[in-house]
This record gives sequence, structure tokens and C-alpha cells, in this order.
Amino acid sequence: MIRKILVKIVVQLMILSIAAVSSALAQSAPQSTSWNGRIFRAEGTAEISHSQLIEELSVANNIVIGEKHYVPEVQNTEAAIISGVTQFLGRQNRFTTAWEFLNFTDQELIRSTFARYVAGEINALDFFVITQGDDNSATYIPIIKSTKDLGGQFIGVNVSRMDRAIVAKKGIGAVNPALLPPGFDYGSPGYHERFVEFMSVGGHATPEKIQNYYAAQCLTDDVMAYHMLTESSSDLRFLVAGSFHTNYFDGAVGRLKIRAPEQITKTVTIIDAVDYTEAELLDLIHDPKYGDIADYVYFVNEPGTAPDSE
Repeated sequence: MIRKILVKIVVQLMILSIAAVSSALAQSAPQSTSWNGRIFRAEGTAEISHSQLIEELSVANNIVIGEKHYVPEVQNTEAAIISGVTQFLGRQNRFTTAWEFLNFTDQELIRSTFARYVAGEINALDFFVITQGDDNSATYIPIIKSTKDLGGQFIGVNVSRMDRAIVAKKGIGAVNPALLPPGFDYGSPGYHERFVEFMSVGGHATPEKIQNYYAAQCLTDDVMAYHMLTESSSDLRFLVAGSFHTNYFDGAVGRLKIRAPEQITKTVTIIDAVDYTEAELLDLIHDPKYGDIADYVYFVNEPGTAPDSE
């Protein structure tokens, strides 16, 4: 009983937070004195409003949102984007939310559990416990609730941690063939270069291990792209995934564009400004070597406000 009361309190707070985010973001582009809620169209580094973002995203079949995990402001913003585009198009009951944290191999369980959530038999935290084994994903309540309230599908598109771990240890040849999507391929040379650079920091992994880790990364990317397309019965799809899988139009985005070249795919990277100084933020939009980080860059929180920042 106490747990259910606490869940209701958490959900109500999330709902209020989403409402506040949606209301504030529907206004014109924020003033430059605050970074929270600022949005940039990467091409030309033009600042736009939330309503402009929603309208421009509405032309897409696939909207990929790259995120920092477990940050309430990030997940609230993702829910506002999903709700905004869906309602702008009048696509209630005709869209799909795909989530990196859920596996396509558990699809039957995910669908039946989501149906129970929609019917009010269980709450959001129950959904996470049943499908993931724990309730540590409370920050994602706004996303699953928005999908439920607007009548969307909620699907898993990843492979399990165990399967990824096998590939990370032994290479792509060790993967269960049933898990490998048709036409599987790796990311671009630039993606490989960025991955190796990231994994080489600290020198804790040998080159061979890095290649296996990269194989596991690319497996995740292509599996997410393939199952986002094949597991959904909708022509409007949202993918929520870690930003390394989506940045610079590579990873899952690159595979999605190759698998569905006739469809329009748009990307939004949500950046938590607390991880950077103000001077660094605009430089994140475009890299001189790799290009634009996404079609749109959405900042939340204020720069340099992390607990360990000076």
C-alpha cells in the first residue's frame, strides 16, 4: 500500500513536470541568459522554439532522440517531444515508441505488460520490474505514460546484455545467428574512429578488446534500427537511445537510413548542460571533423552546475 502511494506521488510529480516543460517550451525560443530549454537547428546553428521543433519534426517517419540516461529533465523533454509531434499530427493511436532499454526478444512480454499498464492493472514501476527485473527506470515514467495516454505502441528493440557481452568477449562471430539482423553491417569509418578514441581513454582496453566492444556496439545499433522498422505497425516511430548510438547520423541512425532510405529520419540530441561550461556548448553542435551532431540540439539545465563543477 505504501509503495503504491509513493508511486502515485512520483507519477503526479512527473505529470506536473511534463506540463511545466511543455508550457514553457511552447513559448518562443528562450533568452540567452538561460540554457535550459534552448534548441538549435544544427544547420546554420539557428536557434528555434519548441513549437518550431515540433512542426519541423512532424515531416519525419522516424524520430531518433539521443539522450543522457537517467536525467529527469532529459526524459521529461523526450516525453514532451513525443507528445508534441503526435498531437500536432493528430496521430493518437498511430505511433510507436521504441526504447533501447528493452529487448526485442522479450516483445511478447513487453506488449502484454504494456497492455496491462494501459488497462490500469499495474503502474509504470511495475512495468519496469516485470520487463527489466528492477524499478530503477523511474525517470522514464513520462515517456511510457505519454505513449500510453496517446494510444501508442511501446516496443523493445535491443539485444540482451548477456548477448552483447558474448560479442564483446569473443567477437561478432560468437553471436547467436538468430539475433543478427539481415544484412548486418558495421558503422562508418568515422564512427569506428570515435569509438576507438572513446574506449582508448585511460588505456584500459587492448586493441583486440576494443574491436570486440565495437562489434557489440554495432550489433546494438543495427538490431535497434532493424527492429524499430519491423516490430512497429505505425508509420510514425520514435527511438529513445543513448546519444553515442545516434550522434553524427551514425550508429543506429546510419543503419536506419540505410535500411529505410525512402523514409524521412530526423534526429534530436538532448545535451545536459551541467556537463559543460557555457563556452563549450555551442561548439557541441558542429564538429569540424565529424559535422553536425544531429538535426537538432536541445539543451537542458544550466552549464557548469554539476556537483563537482567549480
